[in-house]
Amino acid sequence: NEIEIEFKDLLLKSNLSCFNSDYKYIILDTAPSYDIAFKNAMFSSDYIIIPIIAEKWAVECLDLFDYFLNKLSIKIPLFLLITRFKKNNTHKEFLNLLKNRGDFLGIISEREDLNRNIASNSRFSLEKDYMHEYKNAINKFLEYLKIVDKV
Repeated sequence: NEIEIEFKDLLLKSNLSCFNSDYKYIILDTAPSYDIAFKNAMFSSDYIIIPIIAEKWAVECLDLFDYFLNKLSIKIPLFLLITRFKKNNTHKEFLNLLKNRGDFLGIISEREDLNRNIASNSRFSLEKDYMHEYKNAINKFLEYLKIVDKV
């Protein structure tokens, strides 16, 4: 499983190192494709949070993601966050498949007002249920980090 890591695959990691003392967390958002941006982000990361839709093709792509990480010889903690969750039977079925994984952070419900606010660059109400879902997922992730720091 050896792979030759080229300098271009480590450019982001090299450039982010100057921010280590200024920031506790840096969030990288990449497209789900096996390209130079993806590889740079993976080599630069300590943790991976995958936003996933509760649909068959998305769940099946988790195996492909694992394949890419193995190909790069990357072994870092991975977490799942279901986004655009609908309370229909299909989504509930996929939720039941994923929620018992140790890496499951939670769900973010799909709401039309959220979509509308994003489209119009409007302010978000911090009292909406989906904002509480984000907060719960972040808190679950931060709890994991506290456990890791103690070890």
